[in-house]
Amino acid sequence: MDNRFLAFSAAMGLSAFLWGMSGVAHAATPPTVDHAVGTNCVFDLSSLPRFSGRIERLLPGTQGDAIGAILVDGTEVEMAPGLAAQDHHLRAGAVLTVRGLAAPSLHLVRAFALAAQQDVCAAPMPELVTSAPPATAEGRIVRLLHDGDGALNGALLDTGAVIRVPASGARTALLKPGLPLYADGYGYQTAYGKLVVARRLGPNRLQAIHISDEPLIPRGAPPGSDGYDQITLPGGTE
Repeated sequence: MDNRFLAFSAAMGLSAFLWGMSGVAHAATPPTVDHAVGTNCVFDLSSLPRFSGRIERLLPGTQGDAIGAILVDGTEVEMAPGLAAQDHHLRAGAVLTVRGLAAPSLHLVRAFALAAQQDVCAAPMPELVTSAPPATAEGRIVRLLHDGDGALNGALLDTGAVIRVPASGARTALLKPGLPLYADGYGYQTAYGKLVVARRLGPNRLQAIHISDEPLIPRGAPPGSDGYDQITLPGGTE
């Protein structure tokens, strides 16, 4: 067979192979995402709608930061810890613009980013290791508060105090707008107002009931007694 024919066939086969490989490589290339310059967000949030409103008050969190806001129009904005800290100008009267999802029936917006010239997401915050002091609050419920999933997790009182409750507290009939509420637990006096994480709730102090999801610690022997170092298990065994 003519050597020139063999050389031509080999060249054509190599060209077809290289074309096929280039097609595979092109198909495996992931799509590029055009992030705005300066954003610290891991995900592209440009497809989420923007929500904007004037802040009536910020809601305090257990780290001394703000984890939400109530807008003048009554909308509750739930923010991840560390998000509000990205804008030092957030305060009552300022305009808040976020990207997130809305729950119209709850007048709630879950914010994933602050939206300005570029989206700004939450930054990690150090966790406080100090124990919070005991705290109480009492007043009439102005409105109910929610977490990012829309679940009821607290209330705002007419005194300005913010009450946060565990799931067992959210299931009680005590959390209804207009009702009097007494909360006993631990809390903080922050720049954004008083926060009480409730362990007992009631219409008043005398009628407060235990609502913590944590199990009650059984009363043991007093320090210095013979049984102080003994732990009695359920059923009477040690």
